[in-house]
Amino acid sequence: MIETKREEALQIIAREQLKYYNWFHSHKVRPYEVLIENLGDKWCVSASDERACIVDTSRTYFDNEEDALERFIKLVRLEKIYIY
Repeated sequence: MIETKREEALQIIAREQLKYYNWFHSHKVRPYEVLIENLGDKWCVSASDERACIVDTSRTYFDNEEDALERFIKLVRLEKIYIY
């Protein structure tokens, strides 16, 4: 089930041509990205600033991946509002 949710999230990213995200540390943190990561039994969604530093106050922790993925997609979609 978790893989299905991950696949759905990746499909949304591809379909909507979203760019400013970091998928489970797939690359070094870049400026203005939304990140999702697994921290053992928790998941964290956060954002980086213009210097590619993770903003501490942006960190939101989840007990399950599904909720984290929902939040991640909502935040990544904001690029369409603020960047375009």
